[in-house]
Amino acid sequence: MSRNQPRRSPTEDSATNPPARDPDAAGAESARHINEHSLGEAARIGRLSRIREFVLGAQDGLLVPLGVVTGMAAAQPARSLIIVAGLAEAVAGAISMGGGSYLASRAEEQLYSSEIAAEGREIDQFPQRETDELAIVLEREGLSRERAASVALVLASNPNVFLRTKVQKELGLSADESTAALGDAAVVGATYLGAAIVPLWPYFLFPLGRALVLSLGCTLVALFAVGVAKGRVTRLSLVRSGLQVMIIGTLSAGVGYAIGHIVTTLAH
Repeated sequence: MSRNQPRRSPTEDSATNPPARDPDAAGAESARHINEHSLGEAARIGRLSRIREFVLGAQDGLLVPLGVVTGMAAAQPARSLIIVAGLAEAVAGAISMGGGSYLASRAEEQLYSSEIAAEGREIDQFPQRETDELAIVLEREGLSRERAASVALVLASNPNVFLRTKVQKELGLSADESTAALGDAAVVGATYLGAAIVPLWPYFLFPLGRALVLSLGCTLVALFAVGVAKGRVTRLSLVRSGLQVMIIGTLSAGVGYAIGHIVTTLAH
């Protein structure tokens, strides 16, 4: 090295020539990533999709009791009547929402199961026709006719893979049997009941006027939070998603109060 050439520090050397990665470690990391993403992505998406049940239960659990207690507050009855009406609606609503979610999910699962079973019978009875159908689907997706026919034949050699592929490509369904109906119902019902506490709790502790203001304020904040949670999971604008849900809550409260006020005025 020339005497006039400045000496390079170890930091500069490592920045210019970063140390080579261990091929074995890189291969192990790649294998772990492939295994997790190939086998775990469907489960991860399934867990995230439950946000639909959470948002449904939380939003309705906030909006419907809010409309009930706000409408009754406009009529200015005894505070105990508002509490009883709100609690009755919260419990009945949770049971109704959870039961409705369970029945809808079970009906959907039964429909999918019957369609998958019918596809399996067709494969058993008409294997060549079903193979040709799959080749047409693959060709439509971009494979050449010869390649599509070849891939369809390879898939048809394994009955399980063939059925799963036919179900996914032709029916647009998953061949895995779903057992999410009970879980969906539990999420909707529990979230509804928990969310209903937000517009109700002020009436347990405060006079009617102050309880009404607190109920509205707390519920709107909670609705905004539900919208933000939905936006975070669905990767949408957090503020926009929160405002959308909160605006719906404002309209619900306004309509409930207006109806209560109008009915009280007419009754008097």
